[in-house]
Amino acid sequence: MSFRQLYENVQDHQSDRIKTSWIRDQIIALTRINGVKEQWTGVLNPEIIRGFYIEGPLGPPVPLDNNEVLIVLARSLSKEMRRMVYTKELMHAFDTDSERANTPEKYDTQVEKFSDPTAPMSDQFRAEQKAFWRALAVLCKADARANFRDQLSKNETTLEIVAAQIKLPVNFVREMMRDKFEEYIAGIMD
Repeated sequence: MSFRQLYENVQDHQSDRIKTSWIRDQIIALTRINGVKEQWTGVLNPEIIRGFYIEGPLGPPVPLDNNEVLIVLARSLSKEMRRMVYTKELMHAFDTDSERANTPEKYDTQVEKFSDPTAPMSDQFRAEQKAFWRALAVLCKADARANFRDQLSKNETTLEIVAAQIKLPVNFVREMMRDKFEEYIAGIMD
């Protein structure tokens, strides 16, 4: 159940276009997760929360078996934002037992840090950060990322053009093109 294996599989993928359906299938193949359901809702305000991850078992209204996952996304997300949020939520399949927000208390601890930056850093909040960076790492192959970074440094392209090619919002591509991006990724390769 290693993120490193998913990252390596991305690098070996035949296409430079990494589809979320392929990532989902990899999660199912590499982890204890045996199925992923996706639900869109108009109830979420994407200014506050864009999506969330629930692991089964769970009863109605969306029943989940043990080791099955439900990813709920705000309906109003752009295609690019949906791609990022869906992938970020999938990355929670790699959370350790201590990182999971699988109790009301752990969930409250996680949410508290989002609303209060002075709150102590919890394992659940760290898992959110890791999921973000992991999603960026698997949505673009390392060699393509290096090529884009080189083109950007030579002013041969723009962040907007790269974002359109990767199919992600520009602000996330900016994070992906940081000089220390590979360092961040190396730190979460467990």
